[in-house]
Amino acid sequence: MIGQAVSLVLGNSFIPLFAIAVVMTIVKLRRFKLEHRPVNAAYVFWGEVLFYNVGIGFVLVGIFHAYFPQIAAPSIGWTPSPFEYELGWIEIALGLVAIMALWRGYEFRLAATIVFAIFALAAAAGHIQQIQCCHNYAPGNAGLTLWFGDIFVPVVIVVAAALCRGERS
Repeated sequence: MIGQAVSLVLGNSFIPLFAIAVVMTIVKLRRFKLEHRPVNAAYVFWGEVLFYNVGIGFVLVGIFHAYFPQIAAPSIGWTPSPFEYELGWIEIALGLVAIMALWRGYEFRLAATIVFAIFALAAAAGHIQQIQCCHNYAPGNAGLTLWFGDIFVPVVIVVAAALCRGERS
């Protein structure tokens, strides 16, 4: 019961984290406007989505993959394995890089974006393959996790990165 509740919260954490990123973007843009500071709205949004969705989101999910595989693996339709530990630590590492990217400038954000987008879109391909071959419709494999977390968010940050080419703040 507790495992299912935790799985539900973690499996859908990317939605409230995305909402927080949108709210924080609005707050920062208003503050910059009051201070009469020029700002690229796409750049602010990009940083916030990287910080919240990729940064905080991946650290949380990574902890569960690495240390609570008995909860994380079944939510994806898997059984726990040593792979969960490895997956968890790459998610934690990428999350920490995404958190640092908020303060590190365009190139750092771009590097975090490229790694995240490749990882997430490859995960989406794997999830789709699991749906087709094995009829794996587990919440962590299909539905919002697939369409929002693994496809929508990486596309959004890649588009934001493209809109910010040449930004140096």
